[in-house]
Amino acid sequence: MNDSTWTWMSGSTTHDKVGVYGNKGNASGTNVPGSRRGAVAWFDSLRQEFWLFGGHGYDYSNETIGLLKNLSIISIYPYIYLLKFYDRCVK
Repeated sequence: MNDSTWTWMSGSTTHDKVGVYGNKGNASGTNVPGSRRGAVAWFDSLRQEFWLFGGHGYDYSNETIGLLKNLSIISIYPYIYLLKFYDRCVK
């Protein structure tokens, strides 16, 4: 696979799915961001991290749907995907 190819690795393929956020700022392979739309994402090729910010979806409590202002950082190591979350607040 070359650097310009995207591959679906895991997670839900449907909308309005809640996330698993674990402990704020601590990476875990069991953390999964909730589904969202309108988010901003970018890839840091130096650190091999995928950054996901904001959007519209469920908050960290998985009870309220609305505008998000959280940051998820997915560290991509060979075959290991660790997710870290910052500022889980919404609205």
